[in-house]
Amino acid sequence: MRLVTKLNVALLGVVAVSAVLNFATLRLAVLPSFSALEEQAAERNQTRVLEAIQLQKDQVANSAGDYAIWDDTYDFMKGAGPDYQDKNVTADSLKTLGVTFFVAIDTAGQVVLDSGFAQDDADEPRPVKLLPTTRLPQNSPFLTEPQGLAIRSSLMQTPEGLAVIGYSPILRSDRSGIRAGTLVLGRLLDMDAIRSATRVDFDLVATSSFPTRPMSESGRTVDKIDPLLGPDGRALAMIRSHTPRDITAVGEQTILTTLLLLLAGATILLIALGVILRLIVIRRIETLRSHLLSVAASGHLDPMREDGKGDELSETVVSFNAMARQLDDLRAKLRRQDYDHGAADEAAGLLHNVRNALSPISVVAWGLAKANAAPWKQNLTKALDQLGEDGLAPDRAAKLQQFVALSSARLMDEDRARQEEVGSLVSMLRHVDDILKDQDRSAQRERVLDTVDLAASLRNALPLIERRDGIAVDVGDLESLAALGHRVPLEQVFGNLIVNAAEAIDASGKGAGTVRIAARSITDGAGTGSVELTVSDDGVGIDAANRDRLFEKGFSTKSGGKRGVGLHWCANAVNAMGGRLSVESDGPQQGATFRITLPAALSRRDAA
Repeated sequence: MRLVTKLNVALLGVVAVSAVLNFATLRLAVLPSFSALEEQAAERNQTRVLEAIQLQKDQVANSAGDYAIWDDTYDFMKGAGPDYQDKNVTADSLKTLGVTFFVAIDTAGQVVLDSGFAQDDADEPRPVKLLPTTRLPQNSPFLTEPQGLAIRSSLMQTPEGLAVIGYSPILRSDRSGIRAGTLVLGRLLDMDAIRSATRVDFDLVATSSFPTRPMSESGRTVDKIDPLLGPDGRALAMIRSHTPRDITAVGEQTILTTLLLLLAGATILLIALGVILRLIVIRRIETLRSHLLSVAASGHLDPMREDGKGDELSETVVSFNAMARQLDDLRAKLRRQDYDHGAADEAAGLLHNVRNALSPISVVAWGLAKANAAPWKQNLTKALDQLGEDGLAPDRAAKLQQFVALSSARLMDEDRARQEEVGSLVSMLRHVDDILKDQDRSAQRERVLDTVDLAASLRNALPLIERRDGIAVDVGDLESLAALGHRVPLEQVFGNLIVNAAEAIDASGKGAGTVRIAARSITDGAGTGSVELTVSDDGVGIDAANRDRLFEKGFSTKSGGKRGVGLHWCANAVNAMGGRLSVESDGPQQGATFRITLPAALSRRDAA
């Protein structure tokens, strides 16, 4: 993922987290405030409804007090004032008074008067009664003695519906005399008037018991419930108000609007921050990256142009330029050192290979020199000298002539063998010349892989161990195999490996052993062909701790001051041909197998 993408993702993540936190904060901190306001509004609406009902109760109670504490009413209860009802308890008078029921009860519970008129839509008012009976029990709330001259109010369920009532003890106008009974005035509860006055939506819920005061939650309203009590303290009904959740809706809309504004602001901030980051950081980093890619592609440690802004990136450019100059100086020194080391390695490898090639030459030369110094040749010289002497006895002369004849035949046989040895010597010297010429060619131009006949190359390398006593060579069929490589270096690799195999057999102390050479064609999963050649011996073997270091320069398991050049050179030579050299061994005295893998010669033609 590119740096710009990572920064954009990081910034988007910050905005997303900020949006979530803001939303959570608004929902958890702000929205409850709106809900609390909504709860308070619901409480106020419920209170206004209850106050409106109480107002009607107070109005009826005031009227009841006015009529109860009055001499005419007192006299009526004592049996006087026969025209009291006609004057005061008529449909018009009750309508003027604003009540529906007019009830007078004596102290014994006898209902003296129970009259009322319902003002329906009809032309004439309809007579109604408040009480369902003409006598009340002594425990009726209307018969209890109030404290002082208390005028009470309450609600009462009537056949016409729920009514507000006010009741007061009947006394004289100056509040003297003994209580003559109780006067009860009632008015049907006008729900429409209360709704109009309070502008609150509510309804009555019937109930038969006094409940607690719960708050009913619904999806669209907040409901408040309160009981409406009768004179005996029992609930006659429940008044339930409905307050729309307008405040919460406004709060949620406010939160949504605020969040959208925050997101819009964050988006603008994000875009501005992205532009600023690109101008200050990203563009300069891209310039640095482009320059580094150019350096990697070209290999030229060119310095960058310094912008002089004095920040960390400017310091990075300055540091890079200083590093580039130091690396350029170091590279120049390393090139000189690499050239010196490479020349030294080439010289060491050349000397090692020439030494291997000269070893059989010295053996042949030593054999030729030894053959010339044979004792019978000295005797032949003496015989020839004696034959030239005067007075030599015939029988002695015959024996000498016979010896000379036999020696001449032997000289001829030895001359033919010497010619073969000289031919081998010439071939070996030509191989040394090939090594020197190939080294000269490799120094003049880049080598190109050629088709190498493995059997021919191996035949050129085998003379290096042919004259070793006790070494048998077992060569498989190599006639049909050819690889891509460099002929002369490959012959030197073969020579190094078979010489090392022979020396390993000598070092094992067995006195004799076999060097086995085999080859085969292999194909990998991609269809690329290769040639694998193995050189195995049953000699001293290789310890597991030394196998990984065997191809290191200067490492050697041989004694006698060996420098460890041959296998290091062989590995480099095989690598230069696009191949690989590896070794396997089961351990000391278990022999070893060196494996050369080279691209098959057919693979180049197939690729073409």
